[in-house]
Amino acid sequence: MTAPATSRVRPVSKFFFEGDRKFFIKGATYGPFKPDEKGNTFGKPETVDVDLRMMRELGINVLRVYHPPPNWFLEKCYAAGMRVLITLPWEKHIEFLRQKKVRDEIAAMVRNTVRRYVGNPAVLGYLVGNEIASTMARWLGVRRVIEFVEHLVRIGRAVDPDVLFSYATYPPTEYLLPQNVDFFCFNVYLHNQRDFAPAKSDR
Repeated sequence: MTAPATSRVRPVSKFFFEGDRKFFIKGATYGPFKPDEKGNTFGKPETVDVDLRMMRELGINVLRVYHPPPNWFLEKCYAAGMRVLITLPWEKHIEFLRQKKVRDEIAAMVRNTVRRYVGNPAVLGYLVGNEIASTMARWLGVRRVIEFVEHLVRIGRAVDPDVLFSYATYPPTEYLLPQNVDFFCFNVYLHNQRDFAPAKSDR
């Protein structure tokens, strides 16, 4: 295992820095896996150890997860010298801007989750939302949706100002770009595996 990271990653101009050194993100998604009897979607600790070791051998230094992870998972990532980008999941198929109760519940989830991990050196940052559909954004109003996402970023940053925040969009809604994030995040899908596979040697 590699030595754990020693400081939070921060944005400086168009780069990320860890201390006084540039930090180049080499990431992969991880899970979620089939829930066990306790509802855990991060697999068994011994399996995570094996996965982390293999990923570090490939040079991966960041894992994106789709649910708030248990503390033991963050501890293992930190010990392996890896950071974790946490997606904060909430229902996006509902008209969330039309009901104050729903907006308040989403805001409370963001606040409580960030508070749960505040100061944890394994956490690279948070995605305060993921892939609001283009049809929903148009229906509710693009400007209003962006303002709500920016509102969630402000909530999270008020709890932990030293961690990164963003929102994960994808090409059909490339116009949904909040302006108070630390970096832009796009989900790009592998539609044709053959196009992305390594070219075969002619020899």
